[in-house]
Amino acid sequence: MIVRFLITVLVYCFLGWLLCDIKPGEEYTWYSGIWHGLFFVVNLVRSWFTDALYKAEIYTTAYNVFYWIFSILSVLGFLFGGAGSSRRDY
Repeated sequence: MIVRFLITVLVYCFLGWLLCDIKPGEEYTWYSGIWHGLFFVVNLVRSWFTDALYKAEIYTTAYNVFYWIFSILSVLGFLFGGAGSSRRDY
């Protein structure tokens, strides 16, 4: 159970690195806010162990709005999204 969880976290971190690596000097707009918000949990875990950013340093107001909306949805999905997937009622 623990090994499976760790492997899942590592795979998600690898996907976050491939698909959603935030560059420090680049300005990001609204669609990047959606993408970075969806990968919030993954980028947060990556930031604990590496120098990866979990939020852009230079961004627009729309980025900030969409980032927070999708970050909250991402955290809720991470906490509650997988709870019913192992129980199937046929």
